[in-house]
Amino acid sequence: MNEPLISVVIPTFDRPFFLKRAIESVIKQDYKNIEIVVVVDGFSARTGEYIEQAKKMSNIEINLIQTNTKVGGSEARNIGVKKANGELIGLLDDDDEWFSDKLSSQMDLINKNQLSIDDDFLCFTSLERYKSPNQKKYDKLPNIDYKNSGKKTISDYLFETKGLRNIGFIQTSTVLVPKHILIETPFTKGLIKHQDWDWLLNVDNSHNLTIIQVEDPKIIYHSDVPMDSRVGYINRWNFTEQWLETHKEFFSKLAYESFVLNYILLGIASDKNLSRAQRRLEIKTRYQNLSLTTKFRPYTWKIIIYMMKNKD
Repeated sequence: MNEPLISVVIPTFDRPFFLKRAIESVIKQDYKNIEIVVVVDGFSARTGEYIEQAKKMSNIEINLIQTNTKVGGSEARNIGVKKANGELIGLLDDDDEWFSDKLSSQMDLINKNQLSIDDDFLCFTSLERYKSPNQKKYDKLPNIDYKNSGKKTISDYLFETKGLRNIGFIQTSTVLVPKHILIETPFTKGLIKHQDWDWLLNVDNSHNLTIIQVEDPKIIYHSDVPMDSRVGYINRWNFTEQWLETHKEFFSKLAYESFVLNYILLGIASDKNLSRAQRRLEIKTRYQNLSLTTKFRPYTWKIIIYMMKNKD
């Protein structure tokens, strides 16, 4: 593969102060055959003004789409993909930031694996994150790189655990795929949470994917966004449980029970809309359905200790 056009699709809403950082990180890429497609979920005059300024400061084509009515992050991505001219699609959330060699590193790996735009592949990178905007102490994710995990499915890689740690991590902004993958398997419209997980599991199930990873971190997963505005941090454990059940066929038993521990039980434990007695009952009901193997895993006791430390 030579240097195909990469379309960077960025869904956003009315927060150009974050979008600016994301777009600047794309403009600084040392891979130059790029276009940017910004999709505003609704309408934002401020975003429109910023995009006009950004166009004057860069030679990269920047296209702005305003949906005018709210369609949600998933559909905003789908709209951007359909409008994109690129043969490859790089997904970028408006509150994340790419290292300058993010795309070139992925293209090097794609070429090394002799993959083409007609193949079914997903290339992702590791990332750095920090837990507090004041602390800015960076941690690398995933804990275990894909090729070292021994996992054959994305669900096993994302949700199974080893020892006291989660194994894998793939986040939207790390992904580069051929456009046809996103056309054939778009994001599920209307999801209020788990948009990236949902898409990854659907893609893995509907394509014979080659999955490759740039193991060095190539994005910063920022934590300076208000928690109540980042979909992934909003506690909707009821929805999460429903989503899990509709995708249960994609999960191994270990991945399924690890998910219950990580995202259902911890969600219940931190739900302040429930009384302490209600939380205990909800947790007990689900805990007793876990297998004996899971109940005696070190990871399970790590979760239990965490819940006990954080009880009110």
